[in-house]
Amino acid sequence: MKGIALCGFMGCGKSTVAAALSEKYSLNHIDTDKYIEQQNESSISQMFSLYGESYFRDKEFDAINKLCKQNGNVLALGGGAVLFERNVTALKNSGYKLIFIDTDFDVIKSRLENDTTRPLLKTNDIKELYDTRYPLYEKACDIKIKCKNETGEQLADIIMQTILKEG
Repeated sequence: MKGIALCGFMGCGKSTVAAALSEKYSLNHIDTDKYIEQQNESSISQMFSLYGESYFRDKEFDAINKLCKQNGNVLALGGGAVLFERNVTALKNSGYKLIFIDTDFDVIKSRLENDTTRPLLKTNDIKELYDTRYPLYEKACDIKIKCKNETGEQLADIIMQTILKEG
């Protein structure tokens, strides 16, 4: 396995689990949204408002394509990354395991209640967006991890055990 990429709806816990995987298993944790912001010296909200979503999605593809060529990363993907086949293809062709962090909608909704930093929450119904994206996460992933009340560390262990079991 070259690396791990975590996908799922915004607020599902990708960044928390990626940090735990990084710490416990000596992987390099990269949050792709933060990476894109650093590379472009602009927030995602600014990119969306100034240039539109397609501009951001091109920057996202460039980042994923570059990062998945490296070994030993755990990538916390943005919530919309796997909606674009080119991102999924780049990850899978590179040898990354794509893990879907499947968190119940009610948990996600409570986590995002006061979040004003996510541009898609400003213009979309969160439940409708979740329902639209859920089957796409399932289709894209190599492994689906159902989250209940586990900590990031517990989920990191479950992910590694599952990857090792599947070979």
